[in-house]
Amino acid sequence: MVKDILSYGIGTLAAFAVAAALLFVFIRDITQKKHSVLRNYPIVGRLRYFFEQLGEYFRQYFFAGDRDEMPFNRATRGWVYRLAKNEGGVIGFGSTYDLHQPGALIFVNHPFPVLEEERLPTPSLLLGEGYCKQPFEARSIVNVSGMSFGAISAPAVRSLSRGAAVAGCWMDTGEGGLSPYHLEGGCDVIMQIGTAK
Repeated sequence: MVKDILSYGIGTLAAFAVAAALLFVFIRDITQKKHSVLRNYPIVGRLRYFFEQLGEYFRQYFFAGDRDEMPFNRATRGWVYRLAKNEGGVIGFGSTYDLHQPGALIFVNHPFPVLEEERLPTPSLLLGEGYCKQPFEARSIVNVSGMSFGAISAPAVRSLSRGAAVAGCWMDTGEGGLSPYHLEGGCDVIMQIGTAK
């Protein structure tokens, strides 16, 4: 019996051991519930995680950075993946976003905000300048995003409109279209069209 086993050779025994290990990994991958890549592509899917770890070093010398890809860069995709797996989306201690780039938006957290009379005015942004007779002057970089009137109540739209007027920003109507409540506050209104079914 021992003589028969030894006659196969060490290489054959090693091949059987590797095959058994691969079979174990295959069964483990298709039965686990945490990673859909491993479930759909058993064994081979593990290469993805290996190359993902090596990717940082390859990108550093050969390829694009974490924020160079479009429309969704690696940093954004990584954040979405972490949120989808309930691993949290809070990232601290710096940014991979180039804050020195001209035109980069920076929100500075001030423990001691300046007084109103010491505040510098926000520079306006003219939309459509050179392309139309009356370009739109956006006075704020923070505005009220589109919320459909069908999704929120009339008092909510009134409140948002009045708040936007006080803040000096514009309000997007959302897919529900323009209502009289959007106009009550006297803020600038951007009417959203074309995205509804």
